[in-house]
Amino acid sequence: MDRHRTGAYRGDRVKFANRVKNVIFSPKDAFQNILAEGFSMTEPLAVILGMSFLNIVLFGIGVVRGMSFIEDLFSGRIYVYPDFGEIQINFSGYSALLLTFFLGIAIFFTILSLFSWIVNAGVAHIVAKHIFHGLGDFESILCTYGYSEIASISLTLGLLIFIFSPLIGIFAILGMKIAEFIWRIVLRTLAVSEVYGLDLGRSFLCAITPIF
Repeated sequence: MDRHRTGAYRGDRVKFANRVKNVIFSPKDAFQNILAEGFSMTEPLAVILGMSFLNIVLFGIGVVRGMSFIEDLFSGRIYVYPDFGEIQINFSGYSALLLTFFLGIAIFFTILSLFSWIVNAGVAHIVAKHIFHGLGDFESILCTYGYSEIASISLTLGLLIFIFSPLIGIFAILGMKIAEFIWRIVLRTLAVSEVYGLDLGRSFLCAITPIF
């Protein structure tokens, strides 16, 4: 019995990993398979919480890395023009404050991510179901919208660049945020289309309505 449960659990993890991969590389087919095979709401929840946690951790590392860069900049260990002379900056005494700050940021953005997920899916459902008379249901759009949050991996890449090169990373984060926004709209459009059987034009309107 235990061996059977372990095998089933491992199979579920592999299935979930394949679904995430397919949403990245072949979202239309991925959404079709998710809806056809059935789903658990723990799957999209895992995507949202996982991406939020990863990006928050990388953000924290990036901030520490950025502060170290600023200390080096003002101490003269990094030369730039103009010279900052005798200005000294030291963040070493603020570790407890920073830990509290990061914890607060983590809780806030986790709650915000969950709230945004439900609200955006709800608005899309109302527009698709009651205005465009689509055939889908709220649970299906909630699930596929959750998987669509894998677009946050764009921000993850930007944060990784920032950790290794703060100056370049600032521009990388801005660029990746734009890419994340566009990618998320594309995924949500495909999700609405598959869930409600609407054409891409009306699905796009459903996807962008929460923005306004």
